[in-house]
Formats: sequence, C-alpha cells, structure tokens
Amino acid sequence: MKILFWDIDGTLIRTAKAGLYAFAQATTELWGSAVDFDTLTTAGMTDNYIARQIIEVSSGREASRSEIDRLCRRYEELLPRELAARKGLVLPEAANILACLHERDDYKLLLLTGNSKIGAQIKLKYFALDRYFDFASSAFAEQFERRSDIANSALEIVHANWGDQHKIYVIGDTPHDIECGKGIGAHTIGVATGRYSLAELQSLCPWWSMEFLPEAEIFATKIATSV
Repeated sequence: MKILFWDIDGTLIRTAKAGLYAFAQATTELWGSAVDFDTLTTAGMTDNYIARQIIEVSSGREASRSEIDRLCRRYEELLPRELAARKGLVLPEAANILACLHERDDYKLLLLTGNSKIGAQIKLKYFALDRYFDFASSAFAEQFERRSDIANSALEIVHANWGDQHKIYVIGDTPHDIECGKGIGAHTIGVATGRYSLAELQSLCPWWSMEFLPEAEIFATKIATSV
C-alpha cells in the first residue's frame, strides 16, 4: 500500500488567511490586544506553536499549556465564520488527485498537518475535501508544537495499522514538510504553491518537487513507479 500524508494549507487549499484572522479575533477577545502577524513565523507551523508565539508577544512571558489550549479552542470556534467571510480556494488539481487516488484500494489518503483535528475537519469540510481522508488514522498537532513530533506520531499510526511494509509519502509546500517527511524515511514531495519558492524547496532535495500539482494521472503514475 502507498500511504500519502498530505499537508493542508498552501498544499491543498488557500484560505485567504482565514486562520490568521480567526487567531487575531481570538487574541483580541482573550488577551485584549492585537498581534502583528508579520512579525510571527506561521508558514508550516503548528497551531500550538502559533498560539505560543501570540501569547508570548501579547504577555511578554512564556505561555502555559492551558493558555495555548484556550486560544486554540477559541480559534477553532471562530474559524468557520472567517472561512465564510473570505475567498479561499482549492488549489489546482488537488481535488482531482484526491478523487483519483481515493478510488484505488492500494492508496491510503491521510493528513500530516499542523492543524488540530477539529481545525483540519472545519477547513476540509468547507472546501468539500474531507470525504477523501481517513481522519481517524491521520496525524494532527493536538498536543504537539513541532512538526517532527507530528511526523513521528504519523509513523507510529502507520506501523500500528498497517505494519512497516508500505511506502510512505509526505506532500507539502514548506521546508518543514520536507524535513519532517525525511525524518520518518518518507518519500517527500514539495509543491511551491505556498510562500516558499521551488528553488527553496529543491534546496532540501525532496524526492519530487514541482511548481504546481500536476494532473491526477501524472501524479498517480509518478507515485506508482517510485522505487
């Protein structure tokens, strides 16, 4: 079986920064202050890491676990409204690739994302992509702040459910996706549809890199012929 772990933001969809707007509103409500997101590192980062940065900038001290959880839960509550208020989109060929591979018994479509499980479900349901993924066997931020920890949990899920005789692929738009995929021995696929250029992704030597996702049959053929 070929197990494909997909990133969400910048790889499958663009939300027109709905997530950041939701975090901004949650921050104003809970901390009574606005945050300049241009000063924060958000691309490829987990929800928990983003929340930690926000709290530490707002308070001037280290964030507690309970404060991070509270901010993330309020963000999730505000996210549907922010998605509806903006003009996000499904990136070209993403839906076609997912639909194509979802019909094949030898492929498993999962998520490896810095979103929480609830956040991921909200986003993918809004863009009608949720039906393609097995959320129960996917890897989310939950208690993790580092992408590498999420990747390790993804590998544990694979071994627990399907053993170790399967090919694993990690598809994402940031260096963090490539690095965490390599960390678990996966074939890494970098797609330059986010904030990072193709050259920046290629500098990390992914197994495959591209400007945009190709047509579904081209994608499937490349995966099928991987060694």
